[in-house]
Amino acid sequence: MRTSHTEIRKKISDAKNKYTDEQVFATPGFQGYLNDLAESVSKRYKRPLKVKTVWDPSPGSQIAWTDNNAILINTGNEISLSFPTRAMKADSIIGFLGHELGHILFTNFVMMNACNSTFRQGRFYPSIPQNLSPDDQAALDEILVRLDEKDDAVIFTVMEAVHHIFNITEDAYIESRMCDAFEGKIKTGVRLNQVRQVELIPSLTKQIDSGLDGYAIMQNLFLSYVRSGEINNIGGYTGAYLNTLNACVPILDGCRYDEDATSRFEASNLILLKIWKYVEPRIEENRERMKQEKKALEDLIKELEKNGPQGNSAPVKSGRFFAPDPNAEREEQGEIQKVVDYETGRIALIKTEGFDDGDTGGVVQNNFYTGAGYESSGDDIERLLSTMAEQEVYHALEQQLSEELQDEAGRINYGNAHKGIQVIVNRMVDVPDQLAKDYARVSPPLLLLSKRLQKQVAQILKDRRGGGKLGGLFMGRRVEARAFAHQDGRLFYNKRLPQEQGDMAVALLCDESGSMSSCDRITTARAASIVMHDFCRSLGIPVLILGHTVNEEVELFSYADFDSMDGKDAYRLMDMSARGCNRDGAALRYTAERLLKRPEKNKILILISDGQPYDGSYCGTAAEADLRGIRKEYANKGITLFAAAIGDDKPNIERIYQSGFLDITDLNKLPLNLTSLLTRYIK
Repeated sequence: MRTSHTEIRKKISDAKNKYTDEQVFATPGFQGYLNDLAESVSKRYKRPLKVKTVWDPSPGSQIAWTDNNAILINTGNEISLSFPTRAMKADSIIGFLGHELGHILFTNFVMMNACNSTFRQGRFYPSIPQNLSPDDQAALDEILVRLDEKDDAVIFTVMEAVHHIFNITEDAYIESRMCDAFEGKIKTGVRLNQVRQVELIPSLTKQIDSGLDGYAIMQNLFLSYVRSGEINNIGGYTGAYLNTLNACVPILDGCRYDEDATSRFEASNLILLKIWKYVEPRIEENRERMKQEKKALEDLIKELEKNGPQGNSAPVKSGRFFAPDPNAEREEQGEIQKVVDYETGRIALIKTEGFDDGDTGGVVQNNFYTGAGYESSGDDIERLLSTMAEQEVYHALEQQLSEELQDEAGRINYGNAHKGIQVIVNRMVDVPDQLAKDYARVSPPLLLLSKRLQKQVAQILKDRRGGGKLGGLFMGRRVEARAFAHQDGRLFYNKRLPQEQGDMAVALLCDESGSMSSCDRITTARAASIVMHDFCRSLGIPVLILGHTVNEEVELFSYADFDSMDGKDAYRLMDMSARGCNRDGAALRYTAERLLKRPEKNKILILISDGQPYDGSYCGTAAEADLRGIRKEYANKGITLFAAAIGDDKPNIERIYQSGFLDITDLNKLPLNLTSLLTRYIK
C-alpha cells in the first residue's frame, strides 16, 4: 500500500469537514481535552479529579453534575448546541466544566450536608432568623408550626426552596471566583453561558400569561437578577412579583460575593420567608406527587414478587422525600416555563449598585462588556478536529493495510509442506493506550542503545543519500591538487552520485511458540525488536517485524510494517507474546515474499527462535528439510537469512541454517548483536 503525504493530508481535510457535533464532542478525544483543562485548574489546589462526558441532546436533559470528586458533562446539552459555531459550542461546554470545577474548589459541601441534615429534623440551618419584620415573622411562625408536624411533604418543600435559593447565590459566588482566578477559556465559557441562559428566561409578562406558578416566577427573577443584574420586563409589569424581588435584592447583593458560605445559608432562610406565600402551595403538589411515586414503587415491587425480575429493566426512582443530595450538584435545562423546577447554570455577570424602583421594575445593564479577550478557542477546536481527522484517516489506512496483508498471504505458494494450511495475518488497527504507556515505561534504555549504534553509521548513510566526493585514492581519473602536499601517493578522488533509494531493507521474524515464555526469551525478543525498530526507522531503513505461532492455523502478527501509516508500530511491539506451536516454514515464506518485493539491493531476514519447528506432523527431519530448502531458494533470490538461536536447541538450529546461524549465548546481548549485524552490512 503506497499513499503519498499529499493524499493523506487531503483525506484528513475531507474528514474534518464532514464531522457532526456529536462526532466532535462525543469522543474520547474531547473528553481527554476537558480532563486536561480540569487538571490544569485543579492541580493548583491539589484536587485530582476525572471528567466524564455523555451525549444527550434530548429536551430537558441534564447539563452537568459533580459529586465533589468527579464531573459529568453532557456535551450534547441544549444550551451549548444552541450556539451557531462549533468554537462557541466548545466554549459553552468549557464554561459548564468551569462551573462544576467552581463547586469542587469553592463550595463548602460540609455545610451543605449539615444544612440538609438539620432541615430533615425540622430545624433551620444555621439558626432561626432573628430581628424580622412583622410579615417575615408571621411566615416564620407558620413554617415552624408546619415543620413540627414532621410531614415529609412539608420538610421536602421547605428544603427544596432553601436549596434552590442557596444554589442561585452559591453559583454567583463560585462563578465570580472562577472568573477571577482563571482568565481565558474558563472565563469565556462562563460568560458566554451566562448571556445565553439569561436570554432563555422569558419576559415577566410572558411567564404570568403562560400560567407559570408564583414560585417558579420568583425563582426565574432571582436567576435573572443574580446572573446579569437585570430582569426581562419588556411588558412593563408592575405588581407583587416585583415588590417581592425588590425586597430580596439587598439580601442577594449582601451574600453572593461573601467567602463565608454561612451568609448565603442565612440569606436563603430570609428569602424563604419573603416568598413563603409562593412556596406553601407546593406542599400539596409535592404530597400528591410523592404518593404517586410511592404507589408506583409499591406496584413494581408487587409485580416483581409475583413474576420475578424480567430482562434488563431500568431502575425506577422512588419517591423523593427529601431535597436532592447537595453533594451531587446538578444543572438541568427543560422546557422554558419549567426553568425553576431544577437547577440551571446560574451564572453571574455583574454586581450592580441596586435595583431601581419604578413602574417597569427597573433595568441595569452593562453594554460595554466586550468579552474575556481569549482568541484561541477556534484554534483549540481546529486542533482537536485535526487530531480526530488524522486518527480516522490513519485508522482507515491501517484497516486497508490489514486487509491487503491478508490478501497477500492468500496469494503466496507455501509449498507442499504447508498444503491446506490456513495463514492468518493479524494486525492491530486500534492500538490500546496501555501498550503506549508500557512502551514509554520500558523503552528508554533500549532507545539509548539504538541511538549509540546509529551514530556509527549515520554519516555513512547521509553521504550515500547526499552524494559527494570520495578522496584519498591511489588511482582514478580526477586529481586533487591539495593532496600533493601529503606525499603519500593518495592523489585521486571520485565523485559519487546521490542514492535516491536506500540499499537495505530488513525483516525480523520472531518465534512466539509457548516455549518462548521460558527464561525471558520472549521478553528478550521483544526488547531486540524495539531496538531494531528504532534503529531502522531513525536511519530511514525499511523494516518489517512479525511474530508467528500456530493455533490450528498459522498465525502471523504484524507489529511493524513497511507500509505502516499511523506511527504506532513501536507500541504494537509490546503485544509480542509466547502463544502456541510454531510452523517456521510458512512464516518464513510469507516474510521472505514481503521482503522480496522491496526495491533495496540488500535484503536481510533475521529469525529469532528457541528451537526446531513443531506443529503436529510438521516436525523433525522433514521440517528441517523444508527450512533448508526455503533458505536456499530465497538466498538465490537475493535474501540473506540469519537465525538467532536463543534457546537450548542451538545445534539443531545451526544444522538447519548453517552459515546463517547466530549463536546468542547471552540473551542480554541480543539487541546489541542483531543491531551490530546490520551496522556491519551498512558499513
